This record gives sequence, structure tokens and C-alpha cells, in this order.
Amino acid sequence: GECSGAFLIFVRHSKGPENMLNKIKFAFAMSAVAAAMGSTAAYADTETATATATILQAVEVTVDNGIDFGTIAASAAGGTVTLPNASNTRTCTGVVCIGTASRAAFHVSNANDGSVIAISVGNPQALTGPGAPMTLSALSMSDADGLITFDSAALETVYVGGQLSIGANQTAGVYNGSFDVTAEYQ
Repeated sequence: GECSGAFLIFVRHSKGPENMLNKIKFAFAMSAVAAAMGSTAAYADTETATATATILQAVEVTVDNGIDFGTIAASAAGGTVTLPNASNTRTCTGVVCIGTASRAAFHVSNANDGSVIAISVGNPQALTGPGAPMTLSALSMSDADGLITFDSAALETVYVGGQLSIGANQTAGVYNGSFDVTAEYQ
């Protein structure tokens, strides 16, 4: 805060010029003290801080192949085909499966080495073709926790399985659908 002060000094002329000179010296000293008390010293300091950012390479996913439920013979009742993420051996219920099938496979193809990458699958779109759409569901990944540590020298393949629901008397033909694969830094 500020201090301000005023001193009134009464000088009475008596006892000669020396006394007067002493009183003037005293008055001058008191006014210097008053001035010092009335002024405030403001201290300020400015420092420079830094700002930094580390930019990581963009994460890229490469799909090696999508889910191929294979060839399926329709039935009057319809049914399901389940393809696990652990193998290409499918389970067919209510329909007949012919030939082979394959689970989806993909890998993270670009990221910073040593980074933990979260992978997820979702947004399954129905398989559409000449007949009624067939529902794609129950997507699952071979990497159960959905986390991988990226190593450009040893890319890790992640497999995806799912389930396809086939309608009663499903119209013959080729049907196609899709699902999303997402990878992001953690």
C-alpha cells in the first residue's frame, strides 16, 4: 500500500541564527523521511516459459482380407454361420456350408515403435445382394483386450470373426457388407 504523510514543522525564531539553521536541517531531514515513507517500490519480474509438442506418426491399418463366410446353401428355415476369430473353422446352424471360409485379418502398418495402439471393430453393415439383407453381428477380435504394442519389425496380425444370419429361402447370389476397424494411440 501507499504511505503518505505530511509533517508540519513550526519554526520559532529564537535564540539566534544557529538555532534556526539546526531547525532547518531538522525540517529537511524530516521531509526526506516523509518522502521515503510516502513512496512505494513496485517489484515486477518477467520470465519466458516454453511450449512444446510431440507429433506422432499417423496410425495406419492395413486390411489383409475381410471376413469370407464362404459358400452357403440356403434352407427353408434359414440359419446362422459363425466364424470365430481364432480359426477359419465355421459353425453352420440351419444351413449347409460348402468349401472353406476365412476370418478377417488386418495389421497396424504405421505408428511410432513402442507405442500402445488400441484397436476396435464395429459398425457392422448388413450384407446386401440380390435378396433380403443378411445381418452381420457378433464381431470379435483375436486380441481380446484390443491393445497392441507397435513394432515395425514384427507387425502383429489381428483376426476378426463374426456371425451371419441367413434368411429363410435366401435368394441365391453374392452378398457384400462391411465393418469398421479403428486403431488409435493410447
